[in-house]
Amino acid sequence: MALPEQLRFIAALDDPRPALDWGLPQWQFAVHQARRLRLLARLAQALDAQGLLPHVPELPRRHLQAEIHLSRWRTTALQWTVERVGECLAPLGAPCLLLKGAAYLAQGLPNAPGRLPSDLDIMLPREHLQRAVELLQQAGWQELALDEHDRRYYVEWSHELPPMHHPVLSLELDVHHNILPTTRRIGVDAERLFAASRPLGGGPWSVLAPEDQVLHCAAHLFFDAEPRDRVRDLVDFVVLLRHFGLAAGFDAALVGRATQLGLLEPLSLALHFGAEWLDLALSTTLRRAQASGPRLPIVRALMRRLILPGPPGEPPPPGQGLAAVLIKARYQLDRLPLRQLVAHALRRARGRDHEAT
Repeated sequence: MALPEQLRFIAALDDPRPALDWGLPQWQFAVHQARRLRLLARLAQALDAQGLLPHVPELPRRHLQAEIHLSRWRTTALQWTVERVGECLAPLGAPCLLLKGAAYLAQGLPNAPGRLPSDLDIMLPREHLQRAVELLQQAGWQELALDEHDRRYYVEWSHELPPMHHPVLSLELDVHHNILPTTRRIGVDAERLFAASRPLGGGPWSVLAPEDQVLHCAAHLFFDAEPRDRVRDLVDFVVLLRHFGLAAGFDAALVGRATQLGLLEPLSLALHFGAEWLDLALSTTLRRAQASGPRLPIVRALMRRLILPGPPGEPPPPGQGLAAVLIKARYQLDRLPLRQLVAHALRRARGRDHEAT
């Protein structure tokens, strides 16, 4: 299936040679869309890796070169932060997982070059969180200041601690104990994730198993409150699936793991849009991996409106605002039981009223 017009530049991430035939209007469109979707540095890296960057017209080349410098600076900052946090947590004696971009970079995966990291995501067993926070605070990390209600929200209902900041290190630190909230109707068993994790060489770090990395990527996109313009996550999913899928039996293992963890719905959605928009070739096993239920076609239609970006400079397509509201409601209802959700919403509303006065 052909790529939608507004995503055709993404084909150049795999094979950038046809981009040399683009005229300035095509380059202007590609630079605008790629920056909006946080894919510009990855486009630049793809061109640079094949020695094609000098052949790009001067105006777009300046944007591409600047984005490469920004990506490399942020990547260096992330690597430095990983080293420092690893030193802090070494005495913990517990599994320490790198998640998302940090994990991709640590493994040298194909979607690692050209990232623009702004935070470090890690995952620790819940029973070790208190000691981990003590160790991090001794090294200068401090949690975001929160009132009692919001702190309780993180501790009891969320899958992560409040964000942490350091006076010297520039990236935010997000400490998770699961990949999704534990209050979800169908929670993910974190112990299964830790049990299947793979150690990295040196330091305390490990990463999720390949199947779990693919599923985490899909869940991060399709169980989020704001998936608008999040094509980058779908690109990550496709790259991860193509890379790990080279191993014999991976597709069957992925579907089995999705069923085991209760993540068949986000996997099904990611496979659908990866095939429809990014020319992802699906094996027979993956084509059969379809979640069931009456809400799936509705969610798919809403996600199509939210994830696919409109043309540069034009207003959002009709119905996108309503789709965003409905997807956020789905997210909230899936994240918290209704009683807790109503209490949380009322508390937040009273807080806004207090600030207004």
